[in-house]
Amino acid sequence: MVRTDERGLIAHANTWFIEWVGQALDAIVGRPIADLLLPASQDLMPSAVGAGPWVMLQAGAPDRAAMVSRHRDGRGELLVISEASERYRALADLRRRYALADRTRVRLELLMDSSVAFATAVSEIRLAEVLSDASARAYGAAQSTVLLARPDGGSVVAAGQYPLAGRVAPESLVQLVTAPRRVVKAVGVEQADQEMAGLGAAMQGAGVRGFIAAPLHHEEMDFGAFVDWFHHERSFDDEAAPLAEALAGQAAQALATLRLQQRLAHAAMHDDVTRLPNRRLLEAEASRLVESSRCAALFIDLDRFKEVNDQLGHQAGDRMLRDAANRLIAGARVDDLVARYGGDEFVIICPVTGPRDAEDIAERVLRALSDDIDWPPVLPPLRASIGVAIAPPRGTVSADQLMRDADLAMYRAKSAGGNRVELTTSTPHGDRDCST
Repeated sequence: MVRTDERGLIAHANTWFIEWVGQALDAIVGRPIADLLLPASQDLMPSAVGAGPWVMLQAGAPDRAAMVSRHRDGRGELLVISEASERYRALADLRRRYALADRTRVRLELLMDSSVAFATAVSEIRLAEVLSDASARAYGAAQSTVLLARPDGGSVVAAGQYPLAGRVAPESLVQLVTAPRRVVKAVGVEQADQEMAGLGAAMQGAGVRGFIAAPLHHEEMDFGAFVDWFHHERSFDDEAAPLAEALAGQAAQALATLRLQQRLAHAAMHDDVTRLPNRRLLEAEASRLVESSRCAALFIDLDRFKEVNDQLGHQAGDRMLRDAANRLIAGARVDDLVARYGGDEFVIICPVTGPRDAEDIAERVLRALSDDIDWPPVLPPLRASIGVAIAPPRGTVSADQLMRDADLAMYRAKSAGGNRVELTTSTPHGDRDCST
């Protein structure tokens, strides 16, 4: 029992309360009850109408709780106080469990939604955007950054904002979590500096108070990392790291699938030996080029290639094909389509203004192929027969016909001794005007 006067100051307390607070009676008389008891909500004792009871915590010993009810009479208030520490701890534990269960439910829903979004992402940038949004929502982050590793060892900000730009290189953060493959959490400058020298100062300069970062890796592949940033004090519960690992794992698996699909799509449209577009991609792209502009087709056949295969073997032949492909790329222009047609045959589709333009390109390609500087001495000199078919200014010629006409011109060049260019003009009805 504790009696307070009209001013709310303690006038008297019984022995139980004196022992409970651990102070003598004369040490507490004349003091406000708020010096000794605080509501569990940390607010001052409410003064609203009503007797209570309220859960109060002993000031300076928040693990000790009591139930307090108030009764007013003419002399002031009589507070009836009973021990409730064990009950309060049980209730607090129950609240924590309910809160944890609720957070777990929300996070599971987030993971399920993210899993669907990752699976439907059609590009790495879109996948990074999904991860940036999902992780920011998961942790209530002010900013979220997804960093993807580049083949050259650097990193690029694929999605979100990077608050440490100009202060810390993105690849340094990727390395921080990728090398040990672990989730890194930091709250405050000192903890950040423990993780990486200078990181705390960089965060302080950017107004960042904390972060959580996770590596994106699947099996033995490392793709980068995601980082969530906080501009206020932020603590992390026991589920923070497992959630980051789950999000990062889902994203990394989706990235691995995307890159596998890209490799398969590239393999389906490119030649294994030369890495040039193959016939399938050539036919698809040639139609687009021919329909959009006046074009010429260069049909190129390597002279004496069969002798190389027969006498030196297929490895030498493959090397000759690779070297020829590199020289074709060097001789062609940036916008020209260079492809391997099959065997020792190549095709170049190039927009032109007229016959002179097409002839110049063909001669440049022939010179690039015939240049013997740095040519492997184990291989015979590289020579080629080139047939060129030019679409008429306003004629309707299909890509297939243009390449057929260039193929026929190439055979005329080869019949004339090879290592030369033969030109022809394609017409819609197949009539051709040939010149050398």
